[in-house]
Amino acid sequence: MSQAEKRPAVIYVTNGWGVHDIRWVAALEACRFAVVECHDPHEVADLVIEHSPVAVLAGPLFTVTQQIGRLAVPLFGLSWGFDLNEELPNLPGSSDTSWLQELSGVIVDSQVTHDIALSLGVDPARMWVIPWGVDLGLFTPNGPEISAVDHGFDNRSRVVLSLRTHDDLYRTSDVIEAFALAAVTAPDLALVMGGSGPLTAAHEARISELGLSPRVRMLGQIPEPDLPSYLRGCDAYVTASQSDGTSVTMLQAMACGAPIIASANAGNTMWITEGLTGKTFPVGDTSALAALLSTCGRNPKSLTAAERAHELVVRQADWVKNRLLLSTILKPAESP
Repeated sequence: MSQAEKRPAVIYVTNGWGVHDIRWVAALEACRFAVVECHDPHEVADLVIEHSPVAVLAGPLFTVTQQIGRLAVPLFGLSWGFDLNEELPNLPGSSDTSWLQELSGVIVDSQVTHDIALSLGVDPARMWVIPWGVDLGLFTPNGPEISAVDHGFDNRSRVVLSLRTHDDLYRTSDVIEAFALAAVTAPDLALVMGGSGPLTAAHEARISELGLSPRVRMLGQIPEPDLPSYLRGCDAYVTASQSDGTSVTMLQAMACGAPIIASANAGNTMWITEGLTGKTFPVGDTSALAALLSTCGRNPKSLTAAERAHELVVRQADWVKNRLLLSTILKPAESP
């Protein structure tokens, strides 16, 4: 590659490595940046000297971005949603957040997180909203479906699908408890749980304790290319999360035409309007969730809601388009 063709470098800083990191690195590469990965915020300064990047993109905010000192290049904070929704309220009351105002920019995933950052003094001119969208070429309503029979259930079973990480933030325990309540009066209801996490063993034990093992399937992590088949084949996709910025798995479900049942946290209600694009219930209200689960797949109007949800994702959550904003945000930093 000639010097003229050399891509400008961006250092991407994270404290782990998962599907969202893969997504952001791919987005940077799609914007024709050469990506330098960093998993230790304290190593960033040395990497800046070594690679002369046009910018550093780092997140989540309080566990990664805040740990990076002043740099000779622009530093952009990348919110992961939960940092502003969950971590910020739990910071010590005396915690100084003025460092956010000193960043070259902040990238957030929703209007909810935008407003929180704005309340902390971040200049709106240096803040950008990039919804964590989906690949609309992969997540579509048309294609193969994994049916109730494929899961080993009776062909008349109604399948509820959960794909969130098994932990307290996503309240996957609520899904199990609500399913147990609904299962009493809805013998055709079945639950399929993808994902894993610190609560997986407890979930399996609780399902066994409730005598629900024949009606529940625990699938573990499902490769992303396989998700559309599961989403198309379910009668409802459920998320009970405590908080969200933009839930990628919920957007994927919407893109595949799955009827949505979602906790009414601020992030989810940016996408799910009661009765229009899905059904909502108060966070932590397992009785309300059980009532929605017991009737899922029986309402003929739910198809219309699913169609509206799909149209909303197509309009606002096309990741292939949304990610190109990174080029606009970071490239002005090329010239000093």
